[in-house]
Amino acid sequence: MIASIFFVACTPTEEEPRFIEIENEPAPANVIFVTPTVAPTMVPTAVRFIPSATPTETVEPSPTPTITATVDVSVMCDAIVENLYTEASNLCLSGPTGYFCNGGLPPIAEPEGPAANGLGVVGALIEASEIDSVRTSPLATNNSGGVVWLRLEEDIKLDALMIGDVQITNAVPPGSEFPKWQNFILESHMSPSGCEGIQDVGVVVAQGLYGQTTRIVVNGVSLDINGTVVILTQGTTTKFMAIEGQARVISFGQPAVLNAGMQMNIDYNPGDWTSPIGLPGNPIVMEYDLIKHLPIVLFDRPVEIPQAGYVETQGRVNMRTGPDINSQLLFQVPAGEVMSVLGVSTDRAWYHIRLGNGETGWMSAELLSQSVGIIQNVYDSTPVPPQRLGDLASKASVIVSQGGNLREAPDVGFGVKQTIPFGAEVELIARSPYSPWVKVVAGDQTGWMALITIETESVINSLPIDYQVPLPPRATPTPSFSFGGGHAYPDPNGGF
Repeated sequence: MIASIFFVACTPTEEEPRFIEIENEPAPANVIFVTPTVAPTMVPTAVRFIPSATPTETVEPSPTPTITATVDVSVMCDAIVENLYTEASNLCLSGPTGYFCNGGLPPIAEPEGPAANGLGVVGALIEASEIDSVRTSPLATNNSGGVVWLRLEEDIKLDALMIGDVQITNAVPPGSEFPKWQNFILESHMSPSGCEGIQDVGVVVAQGLYGQTTRIVVNGVSLDINGTVVILTQGTTTKFMAIEGQARVISFGQPAVLNAGMQMNIDYNPGDWTSPIGLPGNPIVMEYDLIKHLPIVLFDRPVEIPQAGYVETQGRVNMRTGPDINSQLLFQVPAGEVMSVLGVSTDRAWYHIRLGNGETGWMSAELLSQSVGIIQNVYDSTPVPPQRLGDLASKASVIVSQGGNLREAPDVGFGVKQTIPFGAEVELIARSPYSPWVKVVAGDQTGWMALITIETESVINSLPIDYQVPLPPRATPTPSFSFGGGHAYPDPNGGF
């Protein structure tokens, strides 16, 4: 049932990849440059819990305030979505598999009955097997909006997040060998909110476990997802947009591979979303404006929306921490690597890119083959990675019975500053560039702790990397790409 994705970016060529380097760039000494792995970086996300009793208190939305000439509409809109997104995150982000979780206004659910009624409670967990159809409300409606999570059965390994005015209907017939909701019909609705920066068209964000391919069927089209895909309908067209990793769209047996930043449009007869009317065409650059306001903080794995299109290395290219030749070198990326574009420097000479393994950095634009649309994100300072809202974003607790060591830097070779007792809460502020360690604040102390000593629902890959940490006091002969590895390492054969 699960099909492999064709990793076209990593296909070897018969010709030896040529080395591309910016002229007169000094070569750093005593450093090994390592190549990123094909497999995406594995990071911990939410730990799913066993659902408790469904809440019984119904939360009534307050009336939408009347907008007058004295009201700052943008401030009002920001307050609405901040409250909505924060409450939804706290209530639903770490939900269990096989359940719907409502994070906002009561959706319209069928069939009518206790399950459908229960889904109207904010934070409610209702078994997906009890529901046949769900329609969510537009965002910024009555001081709230429509946000519903559908976490499919454990063996499907995929979550579907409904945002704004969108309806999904189960298409798996009773008695089928396939789990309910692995096949569903989707229809989007456009509902302008009057708030700038709010997602107006309803979408479903389908996100699989990082590094694992999962198949679902949407509007009669098979999707093999390795990453994150946004799905919406407009007119008589279903639009599949890859925003992370890769996806394969299969219609009438014909497959097409989607790289992040690309989209596939599939046409249908009016009013019938059950079956396409033709073969898939060629992928096109993504319509970025349609989804640029998606609340990525609500994703189970927050991921920045890429710009339209993608770039590809033509030879070995250096990837750096900033848009400057003097910025710290992260690693050299080999030829044939397909990468999504997150932004561009103000002089348009450098692209801020994301590799297939989730790592980000800067590359010289002139060294890349470009298949991009209009790049709207322009900046020279690397943005902070998107992270969850609320209590899940930065909290962790010590799980070692004898306490966890807080060290001066992210390696056991550095000194211990303090032992943090079992159960103590710490605040996560950064991650290591070369090891599975995080920088934390514990009381009045700041230091580094190994990930194996703490428990957290924060997305580690969304923590900023602290590149200023000292190198390990001993050589690292086998670099690890987990938890943000793949950067410059000390040479085990010649100094540090």
